[in-house]
Amino acid sequence: MKKVLLTLAILCLTTIGAANAEFLGGIIYNGMTTPGDGYTNVVPTKQGTTTCRSVFFIVGVGDCSVRTAMKNGGIRSLAGYDIERKNILGFQTITVKAWGN
Repeated sequence: MKKVLLTLAILCLTTIGAANAEFLGGIIYNGMTTPGDGYTNVVPTKQGTTTCRSVFFIVGVGDCSVRTAMKNGGIRSLAGYDIERKNILGFQTITVKAWGN
């Protein structure tokens, strides 16, 4: 009985973590890309990326800011950015791709 309650508690905690994260469902698997704000009609010549990782929504490391993606790509003027999220069995990777000049 204790094992069943522990399993239910863990499932509830991961579900709460998934609900608070900034993506649509998919605790077992999720792979999606969402657009960011600030798209312009400027033709971009440079692209920069940055990645951060999370394990079971408990431990997260990395810098997924648009500013860091711009810095990594040598971008001074942002034309737009996308956020790519992948989650496989609680191991989540978020990649921010920014482009501009």
